[in-house]
Amino acid sequence: MNHLLKAISEANNHLLKEYSITHALQECITALGSNTLVDRCYIFKNEIKDGVLILNYEYEWCKKDVTPFIGNPELSGIPYDVFPGLLETLIQNLPLYGLVRESENVLFRETMEMQGIKSYLFTPIFSNDEFWGWIGFDDCETERIWQEEEVNVIHTVARNIGIRLNQDKVHFELESALDELNFYMKSSKQAKWEWNIITGGVKFTYYWFEMLGFTPEELEESFETWRNRIHPDDLSEIEQNLSNYINKISDNYSGVVRMLHKLGHYVWIKYSGIMITDNFGVATKIVGTHIDISEIKEKEIELAQQRNEYDHLVNSLAEVIFKTELNGDIIFLNSQWEKTTGYKINRCIHQNLFDYFENITSEIIEKQLEESSSTKLFEAQLVKKNGHKIWVLLILTIQTDIRNNKKIAIGSITDINDTISLKNELEISEQKFRFIAENTSDLIMQHRPDGIVTYVSSNCEKLIGYKPHELLNKSPYLILHPDDLERIKIQHKNILNFKNEIMTFRVRRKDQEYIWCETSSNIILNSNKEIIGVQTSSRDITERVKDQEEIKLALEKERELNELKSGFVTMASHQFRTPLSVIFSNVELLNYKINTKKVIIKDDVEVITNRIGNEVNRMTELMNNILVFGEYESNNLKIEIKEILLSDFIEKLIETYFNNEKDNRKLIFEMTGTEKPILSDESLLIHILNNLISNAFKYSKGSSNPILKIDFDQSYFKIQIIDFGIGIIPKETKHLFKSFYRGSNTSTIQGSGLGLIIAKQFTELLNGTISISSKIDEMTVVSLKFPYKQKKNRLTNIKK
Repeated sequence: MNHLLKAISEANNHLLKEYSITHALQECITALGSNTLVDRCYIFKNEIKDGVLILNYEYEWCKKDVTPFIGNPELSGIPYDVFPGLLETLIQNLPLYGLVRESENVLFRETMEMQGIKSYLFTPIFSNDEFWGWIGFDDCETERIWQEEEVNVIHTVARNIGIRLNQDKVHFELESALDELNFYMKSSKQAKWEWNIITGGVKFTYYWFEMLGFTPEELEESFETWRNRIHPDDLSEIEQNLSNYINKISDNYSGVVRMLHKLGHYVWIKYSGIMITDNFGVATKIVGTHIDISEIKEKEIELAQQRNEYDHLVNSLAEVIFKTELNGDIIFLNSQWEKTTGYKINRCIHQNLFDYFENITSEIIEKQLEESSSTKLFEAQLVKKNGHKIWVLLILTIQTDIRNNKKIAIGSITDINDTISLKNELEISEQKFRFIAENTSDLIMQHRPDGIVTYVSSNCEKLIGYKPHELLNKSPYLILHPDDLERIKIQHKNILNFKNEIMTFRVRRKDQEYIWCETSSNIILNSNKEIIGVQTSSRDITERVKDQEEIKLALEKERELNELKSGFVTMASHQFRTPLSVIFSNVELLNYKINTKKVIIKDDVEVITNRIGNEVNRMTELMNNILVFGEYESNNLKIEIKEILLSDFIEKLIETYFNNEKDNRKLIFEMTGTEKPILSDESLLIHILNNLISNAFKYSKGSSNPILKIDFDQSYFKIQIIDFGIGIIPKETKHLFKSFYRGSNTSTIQGSGLGLIIAKQFTELLNGTISISSKIDEMTVVSLKFPYKQKKNRLTNIKK
């Protein structure tokens, strides 16, 4: 027995050493064979070949002078069926032993006797509960009777062999996994960590520090470093997980934990680890990974929040939301179902939705959906739990459930019972409204709050030329006069602020003519007193507007006439009184000289008669202007167009009227460009230029000579009269072309206040323009622009 114990001890030592499994098994059977005083010790290993369990002769030890059988082909590849009872015993983890001559298996007995074997002992080897093979002991010299104690000890060695085989398998698989893990870690940014449970040493890869915002130099590689960065709320749970794994209470170490980042916030880390044990199954090391899943976790939290919001939204809707199988079996209902029908949701799940409707079935729905997969709308009657029926709008569509790629029906149920009840009343109201709208002379329109037209009465074409459908869904601003748009937009806003206003504006008919319309508006409200539209009623008031314009023009004309009359009286009383007074005083002076002097000196008489003549000329000029102005105002002025050479015309004008000024000043005549003949009225030109040149001399006494410039352009000719006199006060410029108006700085200078207005009226009669620019006490420039051509040889009454 001592030899056997020694054999067991040596065999176990070989199994515990870090030999390769082949070396360890060979050393093990050598120790067993040499110390158990047997002739041969060997190991058979099982193999499945073509679906048949066979045994192979793998390891052997033989005493000196005993024939070895390792490598003998007759002892490998033999199926267990050859030796009945062998597999049945060994597979139950039971030893098989005895004397060869007592074996009932003839083939087995003959095979053993052929090898000179007299007694045998077979002990099964199980690795991780798998029948791996068996150890055999042969005694060729004596018929050895194996004691039960010996058999049990050797059986223990077989179990130790099985443990070693299993450890080698686990170590092999672990090393493969670690190799794969190392490769994966190198190609990804996952952090790898390792904790030696025996020594307490910890190792972290570079990315472990990086995911927490540190460099390897900033943190110590220790268990406490890891522990101190765990969120306090997560610490007890992860420590418990680690303890359970090490103590084999759980077979998995993984989860999610929060770890403190360098910047002060927490990152979400997914952790996992694999435990490494020694030959006795004691945990020595854990190797694992840490992965930063903060982004994923935040998305999960966000999705969860969105899901909560979605659930809240769905259950807050006033409509029933449902999801069913294609046959109508209910999968989901929101909380509105209970409020609408009175049925509990949990009792309705898996029931057919259409069983709750009176006039609609799943067959009708299926048929409708077969014809078209688009969304379907149905008006149906829903039967409530209390038996009452209500009208609802059923909206239904077919979609694919992304979870199982299965077709389902989803939709909503809206209570429209009140709507249906009001529908008939609305139809009656609409009929009344249409009757009124179609039989009134006013144009009736309805608009959205933004103005878009939603209804037009049939008399639209009669009033503005458009057919009703041509204006539908369009903005009315498109046919309004541009000058009225801003005002109408303001009034539109006022109407939407409950300030109904009567609007007048111009509308462009389809024939592009404008008519005046008067429109009254009323806002349209829904049941919540919210504005949903505007109704307008418009009528044509073009004739009324024309009448009002004519009245306005007449009143304006009357006002102008009154102002003209008043101005004329004021002017006449002043302008006629002064020359008459001068004439009267000079006549008295002449009578005095005649009565008191025997001899009348010629020079004295000439002085007096010159004074009288000047005042008569002054009155004559005034009367001529009044007569010309009167002709224009009475529409009796006629125009005679003829060809004129402007340079000759100007020279004759200067020679006739402006060649003998009392202060000896002359009018300087300048001309630029190539002269072209003009078509104009000579008389009107004389009046225009005579008035303007006279003003130039009159209002510039004591200054430089006035200038008359003519510039012949391509499409028009321009005349400028320039003087260097008193100028025009800026604020009075706007009054220059008013009848009888005279500037405040001209009170000491004779004038009627009609010269400029006559010049302007005659210039416009010749299709020209007149403008004046001036600097006080420096210069005044009057500019005239005329076309070259008028209508030749035509007498035309002037139309106002």
